[in-house]
Amino acid sequence: MKTTIIILAILIVGVAALNLLGGFFVREVIQEPVLVESLETSNGTGLGKPALYFELPDLAGNTIKSSDFLGVPVVLTFWTTWNSAAADQIKILDDYVRKNNEILFKIITISGQEDKSVVTNFMNRGGYKIEVLLDESGAITESYQARNLPTTYFLDEKGMLQEIFIGILSERQLVKKAESLLE
Repeated sequence: MKTTIIILAILIVGVAALNLLGGFFVREVIQEPVLVESLETSNGTGLGKPALYFELPDLAGNTIKSSDFLGVPVVLTFWTTWNSAAADQIKILDDYVRKNNEILFKIITISGQEDKSVVTNFMNRGGYKIEVLLDESGAITESYQARNLPTTYFLDEKGMLQEIFIGILSERQLVKKAESLLE
């Protein structure tokens, strides 16, 4: 009888905790698209300010620097292979690049905290050609505070952070936001 009461009490407390905290965890997992209106991080990054500098290897082992893209608007997407929404975003970006020979902005993707072999296998299986940089330690992903994936940053030609979009961008949204960087 005592055991039944204890088990029942634990279940009631567990259900109550899930009701109180569940909404928080569900919002974290759902990946609903969100346009970030303002951002000010502890490292000084924010909308209208210079994007953080990085140097990361691509899948071929070449070191790519964020400063390599000054002079052209950049669409920078953080993602991982295990996140289905982020993987879907890679397909959308890759399809866009394949359909458009002359793109006036640069699309760069950063895979965070994954081994090169995992990312390479994912890219090969999908036949994707889009540029991927590897942030195996996750340091750059964390610096950009890209915690919900995919997260896309729009940088103007001067490397200033203009917009942040959390969630999957459709091709139409991608073009609209990227073209606004060209104005």
